Amino acid sequence: MNTRTVRLRKWNLSSLAVAGLGRSRQATSRRRQRGIAAVEFALLAPPLLVIVLGIAQFGWLLGNYVMVANAASSGARYFAGQRGSATPYTATQAQVATSAAYLTGTLTLTTYVNGTQCTSDTDCATDLASAANAPTTVTVTYSSFSPLFKGKLAGLVGMPTSLSATMIERVQ
Repeated sequence: MNTRTVRLRKWNLSSLAVAGLGRSRQATSRRRQRGIAAVEFALLAPPLLVIVLGIAQFGWLLGNYVMVANAASSGARYFAGQRGSATPYTATQAQVATSAAYLTGTLTLTTYVNGTQCTSDTDCATDLASAANAPTTVTVTYSSFSPLFKGKLAGLVGMPTSLSATMIERVQ
């Protein structure tokens, strides 16, 4: 048979005093550290806020540029297929406006056929008629881009005020 003896620690006055002293030191240490979290937050919050706002600003710029590039691509494909049409310039403008429906503001369209700029339906129709397999260039400029946050931060480069995309297609 196995017998176990249980030992009880006897507390005397000196050991109680030491145990109480340890607790008061821990409580004092906790009280001293109570404000450290607030100080750390105050030091880290501004840089983190700048990073988050920068990410939002860049996302806004990138989203608008993708819409401008998609409108230019759609316009170039459409314009290249307008050989023999009576209104290629006006129809391409309508195609670009439809492709960039979410962009509010001014969209400017610039078209080139084989390196020559055309700015009206008659010019573009004439140039497209004699330009089989020649390159057409469509440039869409969005001059009403408005960043979420305006201005410059600590001398860094500010956001652009206009976005532009150029696409090239062959006349069909």
